[in-house]
Amino acid sequence: MPPEAATIKTLAPKTLALITIGQAPRVDLTPDIMPLFEGINVIEAGALDELSPAEIAKLRPRAGEGVLVSRLRSGGHAVLSEERIHPLIQQAVDRAVSLGATAILVVCTGDIPGLSAPVPLYLAEALAHGAVAALIGEAPLTVVVPEPEQAGAIAARWARRLGREVTTIACDPYTEPLARFAELGAGLDAGLGAGAAGSAGWVFLDCIGYSEAMAAEIRANTGARVLTARTLAARLVTAAL
Repeated sequence: MPPEAATIKTLAPKTLALITIGQAPRVDLTPDIMPLFEGINVIEAGALDELSPAEIAKLRPRAGEGVLVSRLRSGGHAVLSEERIHPLIQQAVDRAVSLGATAILVVCTGDIPGLSAPVPLYLAEALAHGAVAALIGEAPLTVVVPEPEQAGAIAARWARRLGREVTTIACDPYTEPLARFAELGAGLDAGLGAGAAGSAGWVFLDCIGYSEAMAAEIRANTGARVLTARTLAARLVTAAL
């Protein structure tokens, strides 16, 4: 056996922690991305794991606060203050590190600055948004978001990144049936929100809650190329591990 092969054999397995801003486990998320993590130990932790329903309800956004949406263990979802959820996300990161995580992926496409860890820490927002910007060039972009209240802030963030306006459409991944995404795709193909028929260009599903099945429904009913945040972030983080 070559010396380098022996060295590889003795390396400890990598442990990637998936940190959700809601509650773990994210059984709605992992079927899409676990096949990408072959040979990697995966653990999960959530910012709301240790909170009661009453405590979660107190995290609803107040006037002027940013809006985030995530899934609960019950299968429901929570609408959360972007600012007040931050310390709880950091606590989830710290718990994951204490459990042996050698890398962290925060599976949220919200703006969550200032998180820290003694191991490599990756943000799905930075990974997925950067990839989309690199892929689409000058083509039109339609961004799908969960809540109408998020549309303005997310559109502004994309405008800063791309240097041009994007179209935003609200469609909740946690409450809308799969058929709604087929309707959304048909609307895009008919020119709703994206210009003339066939000019939708690219569609980005800007929440970790959007699945590949939802993307497939849009793709089947429009000429647009459709990307999900979850798969883009997972593919990129595996390249760094």
